[in-house]
This record gives sequence, C-alpha cells and structure tokens, in this order.
Amino acid sequence: MPNELNDHKESSGFMKKLLFAVGALFVVAGIIRQWPLAGKTYMEFIEGKGYLALMLGLIMIVLGFSVPLLMGDDKDN
Repeated sequence: MPNELNDHKESSGFMKKLLFAVGALFVVAGIIRQWPLAGKTYMEFIEGKGYLALMLGLIMIVLGFSVPLLMGDDKDN
C-alpha cells in the first residue's frame, strides 16, 4: 500500500511538472506570435496568430494546478 501511494505521488508530480512546462512553452509561443501586444484592440488580439496557443498554454497551467484534485490525491490517508 505505501508503495502504491508513492507511485501515485510521483505520477501526479510528474504530470504537474509536465503541464506547467508545456503550458509555459505555449504561453511563450503565443506571446511571441502576438507581439507587439500594446496598441491592439480586443478583436485584433483575439484574431491574432498566437491567441489559441496563448489560451491553450494558460489552460494547461491551470490544469497543472488542479492535478491533485483531478487525480483524487487525498491528504487524509
């Protein structure tokens, strides 16, 4: 049983790091493709080339924060 819990913690930690890393990569790529950010209207920003990559990166980062909740990581055990 303790070995199973360690495997669960290791896999959730790996998943969290992976989502943060890939999310950060997408955010950086989205910002680079949207550059310059200043002076754009809201519609120009949404219709820009890097908008989808930027939003995907932000979603992945939020999912990285919620990995313990999604994997059912209970601290009570």
